[in-house]
Amino acid sequence: MTRARVPAQRVSESATPALPPLYGSPPYAYLGAWSLLIVFHTDPRVLRRIVPRPLVADPTGTMSLTVSRFFTCGFGSYHEMVLAAVAKLDGRPVNYCVQLVLDNDIALGAGREIWGFPKKLGTVTLSEHGGVVRATVDRAGGRLVDAAMAVGALGGPRDLNGSLEYVNLKLIPSVEQDRPPEVMQLTSTTLENFVLHKLVVGRGATVQFHPSPADPFHTIPVREVAGGWYYNADFDLGYGTVVHDYLAR
Repeated sequence: MTRARVPAQRVSESATPALPPLYGSPPYAYLGAWSLLIVFHTDPRVLRRIVPRPLVADPTGTMSLTVSRFFTCGFGSYHEMVLAAVAKLDGRPVNYCVQLVLDNDIALGAGREIWGFPKKLGTVTLSEHGGVVRATVDRAGGRLVDAAMAVGALGGPRDLNGSLEYVNLKLIPSVEQDRPPEVMQLTSTTLENFVLHKLVVGRGATVQFHPSPADPFHTIPVREVAGGWYYNADFDLGYGTVVHDYLAR
């Protein structure tokens, strides 16, 4: 009997598995994304512990919480929370990503493997009822975040003046025991082709972190909420750059 020859498996240039890869190559187009953004101040000492060098943590302890409802060309639809700390990189303001929670495994895999976004699967909601925009984040069977703002006046691009640059600690451990990480880098990615369609300035924005042994957001105190915004926008998420390599000789 003659055995059929099995064609050699072609190694994917973007991702695994091969039948087919979990995700394709950037850029990814985000269309009509709705986002609730709340900016708040925490203890600056907390940020100094969270933000890795050579980034410089914001001395006023400024952080942001963004909860979004996305539709993308590449990942499909999903909800995501981004908890970020404001920092300086070479003198310019950036958003250092502390943790993300989302409900889409494709976006989770691509985000961690390409850019190093610290993503975990969870349940994220974003809704509007009676003039109040609310967001919740749940994971491991418990509530992590409650956030809300009352709908105020219409705003414009000048009301949304934060940085579009996101920095991540991309860390890939070694498969070999007692070996250093295979990858340990700071990566930088700036959202491109950002188009703001509509923005509402919030009134009385609130954010609350609940205790959790798995995701201790509650150890980040919310000292003061600076403001809230609810907006609709398009943007592209493309490739980034390595801005610091901790393993470079």
